[in-house]
Amino acid sequence: MEIGLFGLALSGKTTIFKLLTNADIDESYKREAVKRTAQIKDKRVDELAKIYKPKRVVYATLDFLDIPSFDYKGDPKEKSRIFQMIQNVDALLMVLRAFNNLSVPWPEGADNPMKQLEILETELIIRDLEIVENRLIRLETQKKKGKVSFLEEKEEALLNRVKGSLEEGIFASKIGLSEEEQKLVGSLALFTLKPTIVCVNVDDNQLLTKKYENKEKVLEECEKQFFAYIELDGKMEVEINELEDEKDRELFLKELSIEEPGIERLAKIVYNHVGLISFFTVIENEVRAWTVKKGITMKEAAGKIHTDFEKNFIRAEVMKFEDLVRYGSEDKLKEKGLWKLAGKDEIVEDGYILTIRANA
Repeated sequence: MEIGLFGLALSGKTTIFKLLTNADIDESYKREAVKRTAQIKDKRVDELAKIYKPKRVVYATLDFLDIPSFDYKGDPKEKSRIFQMIQNVDALLMVLRAFNNLSVPWPEGADNPMKQLEILETELIIRDLEIVENRLIRLETQKKKGKVSFLEEKEEALLNRVKGSLEEGIFASKIGLSEEEQKLVGSLALFTLKPTIVCVNVDDNQLLTKKYENKEKVLEECEKQFFAYIELDGKMEVEINELEDEKDRELFLKELSIEEPGIERLAKIVYNHVGLISFFTVIENEVRAWTVKKGITMKEAAGKIHTDFEKNFIRAEVMKFEDLVRYGSEDKLKEKGLWKLAGKDEIVEDGYILTIRANA
């Protein structure tokens, strides 16, 4: 899963990137995207490690791509270049600035988060409208020549629905396209079809009071567009992360009423919004978390571990994390009838602990 950070200049976007990835990145102007991988410290993995005492613990990860700041009044070629950088990301993290800092000017023409959100939304909608209209023109030309297939007719009808939504200022993701429909227009790489999370970069006071200018409007817009939402105090949390003593970090987070580090809070929102779950394996003295799409089958999950496991799948042995923690051992689960065998088509649920059996 790769998430692209998208925002205006002076929004603190790269500070948020540092917070999420612990990356040592120069915040001065950069022309290229920077990619880093973040570990997701799932507390369930830590609990499993206490039970199994493995030699190695492997957490799930998310990849983040920090895009250069977007200048909506700038050179169209540069705007296109920015769009190309995030064309293949799986989701967008739109960073909006709410924090007050007299030494850092506001993004031009966007002195509150709502204005920034409107600008970013408009740019993505205009870009997608252009792509959709160009494709419709090509399909219409082919139709006049009598060269339109059944699938292309379906695509044309679908694109007209998308076009209507975009013209009303609504992201295409709100339409609720089926998996088949998404594949039909997948080659267009529409930004407004990507899952979108709005991240508001707040200051200490705003974090504690849970207030900033136009917050209600931002929340209303997120609900209207089906965006996920999170507030992060980027600067403060980065400073806390840089403390060497773990107890000091926990103390400062507690004083700010922050229950979990930013990356853990964001990961939960991303998983829920994008439709991801975690399952776990305990093999060869290793506890590992795996991130997969909700609705995946046992056989498909086996393929995530190793392609041969999917090809030669026999069955899966299944436990639930909650059951194992409650009773403390696999033997107890078997006694309670909470350990089971699962076939290839059974659906994997969040928190399953799987042992895959496959032919050699």
